[in-house]
Amino acid sequence: MGILDDVVINAKSAAEAVGKKAGQIMDVSKLRINAAELNSEISKRYQALGQYVYESCREQLAGDGEVVGKMAEIDELAAQYAAVSKELGDKQNKVTCPGCGRQCSSSEAYCGTCGAKLGE
Repeated sequence: MGILDDVVINAKSAAEAVGKKAGQIMDVSKLRINAAELNSEISKRYQALGQYVYESCREQLAGDGEVVGKMAEIDELAAQYAAVSKELGDKQNKVTCPGCGRQCSSSEAYCGTCGAKLGE
């Protein structure tokens, strides 16, 4: 029975080692997911801050040629985005809410999110 006992003890040790390693891998995975979520939230906050500064400081920054060029690029991309969004909405029989920007069915009279009147 000595050999059988050794096999059982070795199997238990191996199972414990595998369980410990799996726990470590789970901990690392959870930390990586948490780090990615935090990084995503930071990026969203930077974007929101940048948009706020862009909208509120346009006139003050009008004297800086480089800034004016970058604002013109953003304006052009925004115009392209609006055109593509409108075309997509037309093909899907949807309208964009003037209040919140949500895509609503063209048969709706009011936005279900903010309550703004839809249509012409």
